Formats: sequence, C-alpha cells, structure tokens
Amino acid sequence: MDHYEILGVASNASSKEITFAYRRLALQYHPDRNKTPLANDMMLRINTSYSILSDPNKRREYDVSRSKTEIKYSPYDSKEKKDNFHGQTTKKGKKNPSNLFGRNYVKYALVALLTLKFVFLEIRKLIQRIF
Repeated sequence: MDHYEILGVASNASSKEITFAYRRLALQYHPDRNKTPLANDMMLRINTSYSILSDPNKRREYDVSRSKTEIKYSPYDSKEKKDNFHGQTTKKGKKNPSNLFGRNYVKYALVALLTLKFVFLEIRKLIQRIF
C-alpha cells in the first residue's frame, strides 16, 4: 500500500498539497456522502495515509522504509539451492557445514507452544461464555 498513491500526490509533495489531497478525497469518500460499500475501506486508507504523511517524523520513516523495500532480482542458478529462511546457500551434493537442524526445531517448538497457548485461551473464553 503506497500512501502517496492513495492520496494521489507525488513523493516530493509539500504538506499543503497533502492536506489539500486529503480533504478532497475525504469529501469524496466520506461514508455520509458516498453510500458505496467500498467507501468505508477507502476512507480508512485515506486517513491512515494522511496520518503518516502529515507527520514529518512518520513521513521520514516511511520514505526510508519505502526505499529499502525495493525488490532486487538475481539470476537463478539450478545448481545452487538457497535456504530462504536462513540466508544459507548450499551446492548440490555438498552438506551444509552449519548445523541448523537443532535450531529449526527450537523455533518450530516455540511457534507450536505459542499456538497452543492461544488455542487454550480461546477455549477458556468460550467455556466462560457458556457457563
């Protein structure tokens, strides 16, 4: 979700341009004026975008994070297998020198325990509603 695109302004727009664009879109998509089902969702997006772009600190952080998230493509090598979760690269036929086997199980066990905790809390809430 690009906040500049939602408000329809350029990334180098001034605060006055951002405010003007917000007011124009708020009048257009406000649920009291616009009865379409998408008006609420669009108004939420407009408000979120304006709250980020109108605050200089939030806007600076957003611009930095926006520039970091550019997708970089690399050529595919069929002989090379890449572990996307750990950034490890192994060649076919060679064993990975680092032992990630144990670390992976610890991560998966923690995720399973947190999931179980959530399930038990939800069951407890449900039982409390019934009784």
